[in-house]
Amino acid sequence: MSHGFHVKNETARKVSSDTFFRVFSVSVEKLLKLTVLALILLFILYPMICIFMRSLYVEDGIGFSNYAEVFFKYKENFLNSITVGISTALLCTFLSVCTALFVYTRTGKFKTALMAVILISMVAPPFVSSLAYIQLYGRRGWITYRLLGLSLNPYNAVGVVLMQSISFVPMNALFLLGILSKIDTSGIKAAQDLGARPGNILKDVVLPMMRPGIYVTLLLSFVRSLADFGTPVIIGGRFSTIASEIYLKIVGYSDLEAASTMNMFILVPSVAFFFLYRRLMNATGIMTDSQRTSTEPFSLKLGKCGLFGFTVVSAAALFFIVMALQYICIFASGFMKRKGGGYIFTTEYLHELLKYDLSTMTRSVIYALIVAVLGTFIAILFAYFTEWRRLKGRSFFDCLVTIPYMIPGTCFGIGYILAFNHKPFALTGTGIIVIANMIFKQLPTSTKLCAAAVSQIPRAQEAAVRDLGGSSLSVLKDVILPGLRPAFFGSFSYNFSTAMTTAGAVIFLINPGKKLAVFKLFDAVYSGEYAVASLISMLIIVIVLAVEGIVYLLSWKEKENVS
Repeated sequence: MSHGFHVKNETARKVSSDTFFRVFSVSVEKLLKLTVLALILLFILYPMICIFMRSLYVEDGIGFSNYAEVFFKYKENFLNSITVGISTALLCTFLSVCTALFVYTRTGKFKTALMAVILISMVAPPFVSSLAYIQLYGRRGWITYRLLGLSLNPYNAVGVVLMQSISFVPMNALFLLGILSKIDTSGIKAAQDLGARPGNILKDVVLPMMRPGIYVTLLLSFVRSLADFGTPVIIGGRFSTIASEIYLKIVGYSDLEAASTMNMFILVPSVAFFFLYRRLMNATGIMTDSQRTSTEPFSLKLGKCGLFGFTVVSAAALFFIVMALQYICIFASGFMKRKGGGYIFTTEYLHELLKYDLSTMTRSVIYALIVAVLGTFIAILFAYFTEWRRLKGRSFFDCLVTIPYMIPGTCFGIGYILAFNHKPFALTGTGIIVIANMIFKQLPTSTKLCAAAVSQIPRAQEAAVRDLGGSSLSVLKDVILPGLRPAFFGSFSYNFSTAMTTAGAVIFLINPGKKLAVFKLFDAVYSGEYAVASLISMLIIVIVLAVEGIVYLLSWKEKENVS
């Protein structure tokens, strides 16, 4: 009798324990979901609303008079931004397509070397292109003055377009390389079997397949040009765009009303471009298409493609030569000193670098590591709830998360000033606001990486966990997180490198006493201390490449253990 009572008591306790953990699991999952969604609303939607509301502030109360005043006062800046944006988009897209085709049709170590140049360019801090441009092509530039005997004025609209185009090519080329790697080669092989000339195949088969990706590249280049304030400020001279004017309005005059209104003129078309961007991305078939398998690289010799192939090779070669000169210039500037009629090797600038407050570099690394970890986990949880749990309103939140990718960095930064400058969210001047801005500005790419990985996890694994008595937390811990390890490494690497080199979104949020390395770089370039700027650039690049190398080794060991 007592034995039966004991068994019943144990069974009751087990049932009670299982019920407790099941309820606990559901509660924790709901808490995680609400936390992630609340953070997205707070750090993405709320700042955008604050910008719109501040743009309506007028002396008499609320109104739209600021819009007319700003438009007519700065219409030349708007026109400059549109002109530069269109010019940059066309030139950058042309160079990106040529570079992608050139790299994709190479093989062996040569292709590896080309990819290395592109990847190094991806992790280079901003303002590097402008720094090299001044050193190489300025009034006393190594090429224009020393080599060709010319004294040209580099500070103009042409310089802005050239440097923006060169800066945007690496990311665009990688994007187009991803499209080329997934092109169905059956049409190309059929054309070859029918005796089509290589030039016709390139023009009539390959490029039409790339067309949606080319449109995306055009769109993103235009939007990024609109948002770029650093290049016009450094090498624009008297030529000013609306982004550089926004920067001066905040830094020089603290005129938040005018700056907010200017940002609305950029924000509205950026949001419109966002929906066009999503449609184009769907057309490329690479957004979350986990079922598509990789295809064999098509064999196409550009040298046999006539004038068109020659143009592709020449443009790509020009890009890589410019990039090589750029990084040679950056390295040489840090260790070469002019003496007499030539240059000598020196370590003098290293001592100046040590005086340049290297604590900013340490702070940058710490912030970047925090952003990499927290940003990746937020992206994983968001992908889990939207892709796996099919969250209600997922389309709205997916759009909201992707918008920071399209809006200007200055807009995102000013939004944070307005949103978190007073209670109950008084974060201005703290490291928290800088880290939060970096996380949510970079969240779109992280969520896309994690969402693609989540969609590849078999649903049967959750059923197996449930059959074994596992809870929803067990599914997250034992199925989702292990399945997202490759995405974790990719997102971590992206977040770290971007956090180390970001400028536009956080430049207004940095406490003057707690600057980051990238802004010390900006100060050095802006004040003409090019040697110190070169050393800061090299140090940032080395740190980012070292961390990415460690992440790559860890991911490689992970694959080895799995296999």
